[in-house]
Amino acid sequence: MKRILLATVAMTALGSATVLAADLPQRPAYKATPVMMAPPPTWTGCYIGGNVGAGWSHTDVNDEISGAPIVSLSGTGIVGGGQVGCDYQFAGNWVIGVQGMFDGSGLKSDVSSTILSPADTLHGSIPWFATATARLGYVVVPNLLVYAKGGGAWTHTDASLLVSGAVVDTSSFDQSGWTAGGGAEWMFAPNWSVFAEYDYLGFTDKTVTLASGANIGTVHQNVQVGLIGVNFRFSGLFH
Repeated sequence: MKRILLATVAMTALGSATVLAADLPQRPAYKATPVMMAPPPTWTGCYIGGNVGAGWSHTDVNDEISGAPIVSLSGTGIVGGGQVGCDYQFAGNWVIGVQGMFDGSGLKSDVSSTILSPADTLHGSIPWFATATARLGYVVVPNLLVYAKGGGAWTHTDASLLVSGAVVDTSSFDQSGWTAGGGAEWMFAPNWSVFAEYDYLGFTDKTVTLASGANIGTVHQNVQVGLIGVNFRFSGLFH
């Protein structure tokens, strides 16, 4: 009889505990918050930026009839300016784009020659040059683009003849030509990139006449530049 009573009490207590447990509020099941991965950077978009660097110019002045050399000038100087462009990333890692660049220049040089008449010294300077190019690049890693570029080039040259240090005649002229180069660009923040590049600019020959009407000769000229720069990229506007 005592055993039956104990068993009944135990069963009653167990049933009460089960009911109490069922009445308790249930904890919601824990779910891990999914981690949002940042999308990989894209080179698609337009940009504007600035650049600075060093330039080298070489100018040959030849007789306009015989082609015989008269003088050669070589100059160095600081260059700097700005660029605008747009890129489009396609087929995974390929990037195609267009760019316009305008740079002021400190390129200048002087040469003395007894062939020049009646000059003692020929002075030349290139105050600016500009390019309009297409470029093709490859994304080596998501933030690093290597590229080649090529297109048209334009420049302005001021020339003067001096005798005993005094200017006796002047000329200013423009030339057009072509450019080719390449470089690398690193996207260090979502909308910012830095680049380094080398460009060669070759210009068509031009026969130059001084203000007095006398000919200097046919000018054959090229410019080389090494540039570093920064771009602000508007890629967010395209997504």
